[in-house]
Amino acid sequence: MFIIYLFLFSNLIFNQSYESYSILDSIVNKLTPPTSKGIITQVNTSPVKKDRLFKYEYFADNVEGVQLIRYIFPKKVKNNSFLIKNNGKDIWAYFDRTRRIRKLGSHVSKQGLQNSDFTFEDLGKNNNWLTDYKIDLKKEKNDFIINLNIIDKKKSDYDKIIIYANVETLYPSKISYFKKNINEKTLFLDNILYNNSFLYAQTMLMKNNLTKTETKMIIDEVEFDVLFDNDIFNENKLQK
Repeated sequence: MFIIYLFLFSNLIFNQSYESYSILDSIVNKLTPPTSKGIITQVNTSPVKKDRLFKYEYFADNVEGVQLIRYIFPKKVKNNSFLIKNNGKDIWAYFDRTRRIRKLGSHVSKQGLQNSDFTFEDLGKNNNWLTDYKIDLKKEKNDFIINLNIIDKKKSDYDKIIIYANVETLYPSKISYFKKNINEKTLFLDNILYNNSFLYAQTMLMKNNLTKTETKMIIDEVEFDVLFDNDIFNENKLQK
């Protein structure tokens, strides 16, 4: 009888773990559809500085794990480009003023895009959520709340992440990032829209709870299921 109970208990734990993994996998895929491109307005807000506004073109192939960002406004940064690979760990930059392409150091992945509160690493697919964290799932009213606790602290900048996702759509409304049990940053995803079969947040607001700065990303244009030219994600072709 004990063996039967043990088997049933083990099976229950396995099913719960599989459900948690499956839900998180769906969330990751909804946040990072296979291919997309668009135009995004970026607004950096600081309590001690004037707001800074940028616009950039965005190209993403999340199957291959690459993103290309090319700034189009203001004139000072126009045509400056960043090619992001390997979840933000490999970054190439092109600066129009110098007409040079160079690979940036690995530490840059933790830095903000044009001094924003979105790091290069934040822009990746976040597959490491599925492999580097212990997943704890619970349901409250209309949301799944997914607690991710790091297994090996050397593998990520955040030791805990909490995701709030709608039960029906599995699209997040809030993601909180913790380091040493301090909620350093919180991402709010608003104006959730459909584009054919794809869900996306038209407005993404990242708040830095330590510096009190925040960055808003507004999707002005977006297209999914894009077929890209072979050279678009080639670091040697960054110069437009």
